[in-house]
Amino acid sequence: MLITISTPNLSTEYKQLIEATFKQANLTYIVFVGDGVYAPVLNTAFFEQLANFVGNTERNTVKSTVEDKVESAAKDKPTLSLSFLSTDAAARGANLPEHINPISHKELAEISANNQHWIPLS
Repeated sequence: MLITISTPNLSTEYKQLIEATFKQANLTYIVFVGDGVYAPVLNTAFFEQLANFVGNTERNTVKSTVEDKVESAAKDKPTLSLSFLSTDAAARGANLPEHINPISHKELAEISANNQHWIPLS
């Protein structure tokens, strides 16, 4: 499942959708694009809670590459990936937390190609 976030402010409904998606999907990618690169800073507590939940459960194996995440999901180890488009963050001067990975447009295209289901939040 791929969730793209292009809005800096997340409603309660968006947060609930993100949590529900993670709990149901084996592999969930959240990618911050456009003005969405501000979302992790404006919603710090939510994303820290989500990252801590992931880190404190057996549900997650943290990997750094797209291939590793796909391999992990194939082994039935649900995974969460938080990423941002590096060019969008640079253009906006956004400083994102270290637990959120910068990706290129090419990597976003790879993630998109590997995910049948997409949810855009804008």
